[in-house]
Amino acid sequence: MKKIIPIICVSLLLMFGATSCSDFLTVNPQDSTPVEDYYTSEAAVRQNTASLYGVVWRDYQLCFQWMAGDELSGDMYYTYDQEGQFYYATFGANNTYTTQGWKGLYRVIAFANNIINDMPALASQNGVSDDVIQKAVAEARCIRGMAYYFLTEYWGDVPIVYDNVKQANEDLYRNTQSSVYEFIRRDLEFASETLPASDDAGRVTKWTAYGMLAKLHLTMASHLSDENSAANFALAKEYALKVINESGLSLYPTYATMFDATANNSSESLAAVQCFAGGYGYGNGRNTAWSRGSVIVDVTWGAGKGPTINLQNTFDANDIRRKWTYMTLDDYYSNLNTAAGGYTYKFVTTVDGVDIETASPMLAHLKKYVIGRTTDGNGDVGDSQDASNNVYLLRLSDVYLCYVEACIGSGTSTTDATALKCFNAIHHTRAGLAEVSSISYDQLIKERRCEFAFEGVNFFDIKRMFYRDQQKALDYLNNMHREQYYVQSGNYSESTKNSRDGYTLYTASTPITVTASQMYLPIPSSDVVSMPTLENDPVSFY
Repeated sequence: MKKIIPIICVSLLLMFGATSCSDFLTVNPQDSTPVEDYYTSEAAVRQNTASLYGVVWRDYQLCFQWMAGDELSGDMYYTYDQEGQFYYATFGANNTYTTQGWKGLYRVIAFANNIINDMPALASQNGVSDDVIQKAVAEARCIRGMAYYFLTEYWGDVPIVYDNVKQANEDLYRNTQSSVYEFIRRDLEFASETLPASDDAGRVTKWTAYGMLAKLHLTMASHLSDENSAANFALAKEYALKVINESGLSLYPTYATMFDATANNSSESLAAVQCFAGGYGYGNGRNTAWSRGSVIVDVTWGAGKGPTINLQNTFDANDIRRKWTYMTLDDYYSNLNTAAGGYTYKFVTTVDGVDIETASPMLAHLKKYVIGRTTDGNGDVGDSQDASNNVYLLRLSDVYLCYVEACIGSGTSTTDATALKCFNAIHHTRAGLAEVSSISYDQLIKERRCEFAFEGVNFFDIKRMFYRDQQKALDYLNNMHREQYYVQSGNYSESTKNSRDGYTLYTASTPITVTASQMYLPIPSSDVVSMPTLENDPVSFY
């Protein structure tokens, strides 16, 4: 690999069958039709922008999104090999999944760039209306803005690649995070002004762009030492309020099914990877990767994954969301193992005297996004790690809680009436917990953690905390005691193996510690070797 852009091209070529990087830049990424013959109608343009929502997100969402977003944030327990390096906070520049996440997000950006830069002139000369062209560009810029948001929150200063052709032979330098924020802001502003208020199911709209603008400005505001912090908190409130008051969208009514295929593209879903049971990479791989065992799915390797003990302790006992986030003793799910009348979680499952499911070190396993066997749904689960339940990138509840956080601002609490209404819609109506009349910053962080566990979101919340107060964020992470797990106790027997009496909470002698440097992921070493300018000090893009 010579540069980042060629890496992206090679990855895309492998996916779509083109023969060289230059070939890719002169063909439609979905087939071999020359682009000048492709952008001939609105339908053709729409078919091209549809590529922004599916398999192009594969390398980001299949593994990296939850390893960096949920393991590193202390929500998911998993200790195996390179995957477990995020849990232990020992990842380095050669970690396979860090590399996949980096390349995967630049792949999304490359797709968006092709539409933004190549499509307009070609479509125009083929008679496609300017309105159709501008909406397509806005879709691509909204998606590109989202991808850059994820990139800069994980890696900090990153190169802004805006034109695959123009920059193909240039040395690339990291751009300052503030420059990346401004680049994202311009993309999202254009999208918010150009996208329609509604569109075909699954496509981004102006409300997606406004929601991401709220999150962007909230993130920018969290750099409290910045002179524009207060103004950015105000803008975050303004953009979130637009979505809350003007969109007509509402929260999905049932958390129990919100991560099933039946909830795909509901009014709560502002952006999601569109999944279908069409083979590896085309569907949601979490059903396979996270499921406890073959009792509830056909193929799985989720036995070693679970909610951390600290996350389990974060949920209030009566929180309705808990059961649909993770499984623990005696939880019953009628939609799993339907041939046997449902599935009841036991620490150890014994059939004919043989233990076919054993206790995990967390005494719990993951439920969110797990939807069962091919026979449990209506074609929602394939046989190649592909389920058709979408992977959320932005939910309406996130925008609600962004508004609350913006109301708190640089302070410690809020009693803003709209903030209370938004918070209680989630905390009270959805979770079934008592209404509150004041919201502290710590309450908000707890609420967000429970609401978005295992969605790759909570790392971004901790990162905003890190910008506000570096030591508070590190204390938050390092007081989770990730080194704790359950072992069989001296009381363990046939009669106690499905009772907590059979297990003792053990604390390893060496604590797992996250440092300030680990709040930023390293750029993959292969890229740095082939592009040494990435090691230079970051420069402003503007």
